[in-house]
Amino acid sequence: MADQAMAQSSAVTGPPHGRTWPSNAMLRKGAKGWSAGLCWARYLLSGHRNGLPGLVEFVLGNRFFTAIQKGDELAALGEILTARRPERALEIGTARGGTLFFLTRLASPTATIVSLDLPGGRFGGGYGDNRAWFYQRFARKNQRLHLLRGDSHSGEMLVQVKSVFQGQPLDYLFIDGDHTYEGVKRDFEMYSPLVGKGGMIAFHDIVDGPPGCVGGVPDFWRDVRSRFCHREIIRDPKQGGWGIGVLYVD
Repeated sequence: MADQAMAQSSAVTGPPHGRTWPSNAMLRKGAKGWSAGLCWARYLLSGHRNGLPGLVEFVLGNRFFTAIQKGDELAALGEILTARRPERALEIGTARGGTLFFLTRLASPTATIVSLDLPGGRFGGGYGDNRAWFYQRFARKNQRLHLLRGDSHSGEMLVQVKSVFQGQPLDYLFIDGDHTYEGVKRDFEMYSPLVGKGGMIAFHDIVDGPPGCVGGVPDFWRDVRSRFCHREIIRDPKQGGWGIGVLYVD
């Protein structure tokens, strides 16, 4: 009887015939998706009522599409965007999607927004098809959001970006992609001419810090800021990275 009981017990430990149990990776992926969905639902239902502070708390507090930013620095940038409500915006470097979501909420309700991100980028870039599907749903009802995945330094990507905006000038350019000195310089040289008068160009990681995090951005920022009316959003100059620099295009 004992042997029979053991046999019966072991017979129900596996999945039904012809099926397999989900792998741990699949379960983790599903849990992350469920958690992200609940987090987003809570924000859409009530969090947006808290205005900019609620938005900053949301993009920094969720784990799925967070922003690698300092809260008070991001809030200060948000105040600028809220006042300007850009109609045409380009973000270079999207990674986990927090700043893209942030932008969709503060841009014009009818804005055209482009995210340009390099899959497998050295400085935290790259996202797969599942995230792309999710990011596409960041767009508000009357916004147009284009997700371009490729090398921002290639002529092909520049052509694609220009095609989206159809010759209309950008109101806002956010550069947070390749952090090497030559990389951020190249992004600036290629895409800043697309920004029209009255527009602005923002850089992330303008504060000196670990090379693996900030790269050559602080050096490039120091080289370029004197050519423009500008603003530095820095909580602490000794914080070791982060910081947002804004150039105003006359």
